[in-house]
Amino acid sequence: MTLSKKPLKGMRELTPAEKRVEDYIVGKLREAGAVYGFEEYETPVLEPLELFLAKSGNELAVKQSYNFPDKGGRKLIMRPELTPSLARMVAAAGELIYPVKWMSFPVCYRYERPQRGRVREFMQFNLDILGVSGLDAELEVFLVLRRIMNSLGASPGQYIIRYSSRRLASEILSSCGMTEEEMAQAYAVIDKKDKLKPDEWEELVRETVKNERNADTVMKFASCSDPDSSWLRETAGGSEAYDELVKFSGMLKYAGITEAQFDAGVVRGLDYYTGIVFEVSDTGSKNRRAICGGGRYDNLVGMFGGQKVTGVGFGLGLLTLELFLKTYDLIPGGISGKHPVDIFLAVYSDEERTFAVNLAEKLRNAGVSVEIDITGKNLSKQFKIADRKLIGYVAVIGPVEAASGRITLKNMISGTETECEVSEVPGILIEGNLCEEAN
Repeated sequence: MTLSKKPLKGMRELTPAEKRVEDYIVGKLREAGAVYGFEEYETPVLEPLELFLAKSGNELAVKQSYNFPDKGGRKLIMRPELTPSLARMVAAAGELIYPVKWMSFPVCYRYERPQRGRVREFMQFNLDILGVSGLDAELEVFLVLRRIMNSLGASPGQYIIRYSSRRLASEILSSCGMTEEEMAQAYAVIDKKDKLKPDEWEELVRETVKNERNADTVMKFASCSDPDSSWLRETAGGSEAYDELVKFSGMLKYAGITEAQFDAGVVRGLDYYTGIVFEVSDTGSKNRRAICGGGRYDNLVGMFGGQKVTGVGFGLGLLTLELFLKTYDLIPGGISGKHPVDIFLAVYSDEERTFAVNLAEKLRNAGVSVEIDITGKNLSKQFKIADRKLIGYVAVIGPVEAASGRITLKNMISGTETECEVSEVPGILIEGNLCEEAN
């Protein structure tokens, strides 16, 4: 039997070069969360299926997930998202200092058809604020999102933060006499608005929402792009949900978040959202899938019993963000090819190997990353290895170096050579890196 060289369809597999790009993005995300005081946490990959059935809904928990009975007969799920796990963790933690501001980088799993921006195993960035009932939590989350995009070099014209209110949508649809099941169907249809042509979407609405008046209401609501539109004011003006939406729109304006835009067509597909919901999207046509999505969920923690804890947060897909960055050429050149090692020690012969090993350890103890030749190949081939790996500096360790204790660093980019004491190496590397950045 010939074994396949390919991973299972849709599963994560990153070469070191690809991982360096992901690590760059993760670093920017971590920095953005940290400056607002968010702390990192982790939850299990496996959870009871019932946890996600209760709040993520049957579509995600059953149809779009990896779920199975284990050897003990328990029904388990490989987490398709993180928020229910976060709610369980907070409910079990007992006394916490609120507001809780946590972030995480979970690997999640969904059994879906792989396509651009969508795979079956993927890393997310999750960021949540718990214990704040006012709109200041939503505002801070929007500020974090803007900081993330700006830190990665995206301009306001390249992305947009679209927001709406699940609470307002619920009030409007329920006022038409729609049942919970009918409203769920309506949300699913609204969620497809940007994925279909206008006439195709209208046809889908009328096929799904049988009542003609209700179908018209769904289409009018989903098409609203201004909280102050006459139809929205006449339909929902004076309600708490509408007043909250108008207030939040004003807060965004005063905070200068010009990247945010109201779009009633944003309803999010998960059942647990109760208030403001939002998505970050590419304004161009290449990346149709949302980069990020989230919103307010005020009833998740309470389902475990005990106190009710409000929450606001989002999940951001690293793959969709990376595709966005590549579309606009926003990943700095050289990141994928830049080897993490500072110096390659090329060893002239076995007689100098003991000295070279000890020297490498001294450099490492001084904070310099070192790769030493362990192949025993000639110097020419060793230099080719360092060159192909794009290692910045090479030092040959031969009889002269072993006798004197001094080495000569060759800059593999400029070709310049610097003879120095071992103690001088860190400073030379710093100076060389600064010169590269300046150029």
